Amino acid sequence: MTYTFGGFPVAYMGGSSLQIRQRLVFVTVLSLCLAACGGGQESSSTATATPTSAESASPAAAGTPISAPTPTADPNLLSTSNGTILRTYSPAALDGMGDGNLANAAYGIGAELPDAAKPPFVFTFELPGLAMIDGFQANLRDAAANGPTPSVTFAVSTTGADRGFSDVGTIAANSTTLSANTQARWVRATANQLFNSVGATGTMAAPPPALDPTGIFVEDTYPDKNGAFVTTGAHDGDRRVRFVRVGSALVGTECTQTDLYGPYIGQLHGRNWNARYPGNTHGNPTAVSAVVNDDASIIAGTNVSGPPIFFSRTTERPAYCMTRSAGTSLHRVLVLDQDPMGTFYPADSQVPLAGYAFESIAASMLDGSALDGKEAVIARDTCKVPDLMAPEQQALLLQWVTAGHKLLLAGGECGNGSDFTWLPYPFTSVGPGPETTNASLIQIENSALGTNDKNDTPHFVDVNAYVQSPNNGLANSAAVTTTDPHWCGHLFVAKPTNVNGFVQTYAVDGGGMFIYDGFNGDNDNPTLQRIRQLEVALPIPAGLPCTELVTESFILEPNQEASFAAGSAQTVRVPMEVLANQGWSGSVTIKTTGDLPATVTPNNFNLAGGTMNLTVAVSVPASTKAGVYTVNVNAGNSAGRTAQASVTLTGNAPLKKQLTPTQKRIRIYGIHFDVDSAVIQARSEPIIGEIAQIMRENPSWRFQIEGHTDSDGGAAYNLALSQRRAQAVVDDLVKRYGIARSRLVAKGYGLTRPIASNTTGQGKALNRRVELVRL
Repeated sequence: MTYTFGGFPVAYMGGSSLQIRQRLVFVTVLSLCLAACGGGQESSSTATATPTSAESASPAAAGTPISAPTPTADPNLLSTSNGTILRTYSPAALDGMGDGNLANAAYGIGAELPDAAKPPFVFTFELPGLAMIDGFQANLRDAAANGPTPSVTFAVSTTGADRGFSDVGTIAANSTTLSANTQARWVRATANQLFNSVGATGTMAAPPPALDPTGIFVEDTYPDKNGAFVTTGAHDGDRRVRFVRVGSALVGTECTQTDLYGPYIGQLHGRNWNARYPGNTHGNPTAVSAVVNDDASIIAGTNVSGPPIFFSRTTERPAYCMTRSAGTSLHRVLVLDQDPMGTFYPADSQVPLAGYAFESIAASMLDGSALDGKEAVIARDTCKVPDLMAPEQQALLLQWVTAGHKLLLAGGECGNGSDFTWLPYPFTSVGPGPETTNASLIQIENSALGTNDKNDTPHFVDVNAYVQSPNNGLANSAAVTTTDPHWCGHLFVAKPTNVNGFVQTYAVDGGGMFIYDGFNGDNDNPTLQRIRQLEVALPIPAGLPCTELVTESFILEPNQEASFAAGSAQTVRVPMEVLANQGWSGSVTIKTTGDLPATVTPNNFNLAGGTMNLTVAVSVPASTKAGVYTVNVNAGNSAGRTAQASVTLTGNAPLKKQLTPTQKRIRIYGIHFDVDSAVIQARSEPIIGEIAQIMRENPSWRFQIEGHTDSDGGAAYNLALSQRRAQAVVDDLVKRYGIARSRLVAKGYGLTRPIASNTTGQGKALNRRVELVRL
């Protein structure tokens, strides 16, 4: 228990109310002495200084962590609050009470002692560094009946705890102070009976410039045993703490052979360490004020609501204090945890992802060495990073991303109450609400993060199989809500409870990117593993298309392509869907513009957080010539919220008329693929059949089938997509129509040969084409 009087904390470790009053009197006398003698003129490295609050230490990091309270300076250099430990004591029976009565022996050890604890009582205090002492103080107890006059003799050493001592003098009877002018690292106090308190005032030397309090330490509240300070953990339940340093931040993580616990997030200035323990879980103090000794082997101090606390360096290496690894590969991924929730990302499986090496640590253990050589970092269910990492650690991680790396935010276990405000593009995640087994998963765009193109084997994601699998966990996913326009949506979950939203999103930041994954990860669903494998494997820079922003109130999807035979009147119908994002409610009106007249059914309706299926009917007059036409479908409401999609229609003319002896290259717009896919739609077969017929009639002709795309999705992705599309046409001609493969060549050009501007929908439609070249 700690009392504060006259600005000085007084630790109560046992004793009567009279003894407490005597200690308060001692502090008053000590403060008057310091004022008269100038003893309070300490350097910044003497007593515990006012710390820099954690949130102000690094303006580069976002978030507002709770700062540790400013400790009250204690002028007593023998107090644990100044980093001093009780190195040895005699007799050893002094610790026989077993209640930690020696934790801050400078303020007395109580009155109830075992019979074997007979005077003289010898205490050797070890200061954290060399000090210039200008005086000693003592608050002695009254003499016992027929007992000796109470006294305490002080001796000092700069050599060791067991050698090199020289006496300074004695305080006896009614005396309270002893003047001195001596250096000391160790102070020995020899008393002929118990005292209320002893003290020393003066100035601590500055710490060594290379002070390095990182590594693994034993955490103990009562480290005294059998007459000495024990550094190996003397009590059952003593934990280990791994300390890392980033800038002025010194962060310790409690860890054992089997578990991770919480972090001490603090700042180190000189030798003074002031830290907070967010959440105060596991019975830990809410804040700690401590001091590091010169060789960084001991960190000693006090907490705001309990007994002193000590950290002693150890050679032990408990499993959860160290980096845990799985897999062997040059592709290295760092996993940040807050506790050991699972085995290894990307799925709760005992078998790590092939081709990748995963290294798992507590998020609070992050430093520069942990990031060395890593391609990606996965923050696995670290829902409140400001409670796990110092601002300097956050800034280090964000700078690493900006420099060209990838941070995967796996937040499926977070839901409501998460804190992603520390990111440069902040967002929150929304929990699932009432569980349902009827949630659906919609792939809003196709990209290297996943496509519905079965021909794109490296990136295919079977979302239908995910939805249809039992216990898929989709209803428990956590969706994103944000007003920041940097976030692009990829996978969208719609639930009967209308708690809809994007559960996979991404944002580019400098040369790197963030990916949020809100899927619930407590199952080994193959599609979920596939989604996460693609997240891990996504190259940086990725060149993803960002076709839908997460900030939209509602989404109209997908863009559609259709064809018609020029020269006859007809109606072309395609489906679309409106998705309310994050429970948005309101009225929506649908209108169309563009090259051809069209109607939408329904064209006016109310959404209450759900979805609405639409049918777009495009009227094609008989006078419409062959070519490419665009119909824009626009959804909006009275508040000015909008969403857009388009229908691209291709009017086809007979290919035979276009191929002449002199015309060896023609553009074909009648071959349609699924969006961002190489899956040929059935309505393309008449055109492909025409190509086959021309080749049968001209058996000596050979053709190169060329694939071309618009600019959406980036150069690398589109080059691969166009090659797959060209190859799909070749394969169809061979398998379905029996054309010899030797007569066909597939060649993809991606976005490298546009014939129109990619700034308009119609220009993009013209660029998405197949070209037939006679070789």
